[in-house]
Amino acid sequence: MGRASSSLAHQLLCAVPQLSDDNFRRRVVFMLDHDERGALGLVLNHLGNNRIDEIVGELGLRWRGNPRQRVRTGGPVEPSRGWILHDDPDWDPAAQRVMEGLWLTTSLDHVSRAGHQDTGAEPTRLLFALGYAGWGPDELEQEIAAGTWLPVPIGAGDLPINWMFDADPEGMWSEALETAGLSPGRIIGLAAGRAGLA
Repeated sequence: MGRASSSLAHQLLCAVPQLSDDNFRRRVVFMLDHDERGALGLVLNHLGNNRIDEIVGELGLRWRGNPRQRVRTGGPVEPSRGWILHDDPDWDPAAQRVMEGLWLTTSLDHVSRAGHQDTGAEPTRLLFALGYAGWGPDELEQEIAAGTWLPVPIGAGDLPINWMFDADPEGMWSEALETAGLSPGRIIGLAAGRAGLA
């Protein structure tokens, strides 16, 4: 997808507290693409049930990172499709550059061919997700207009790219909102007040 002038690609979307859908409740989505044809992103803070070593082991690779690190649930669409965000262009020669300091791998074939069977070792950092979040034409725009999502920039200032790899998934939602100058407690309070008036 190409980028539209008002594209939210390469930004974060934070769900507002009143969004009760289990797939997106208090979720942070990193947007990979957004244009007139729709939008696609990966949920960063929804831990899946599988450990990364289990997944990559089935693909013929050896995981050298934290043995307890879990795969993220990137979204409800195509839950068996894998996505890897990482900070090392040499790890996968065919990786797509997303933005400064961030690459995307969607197939481990080139990783294996490059002889990188040992993966996850420092200093390379990566985030492995299964599935993605997708929107059709104008769907995301309508949800934002309805107040469902709050866009938050990433890649500069208080929220560098490394944050995606280093932040505790449990605290990502609050941290992302706070760096945008929004208090999660205040947003929750406003949402509760509106619910009481309904």
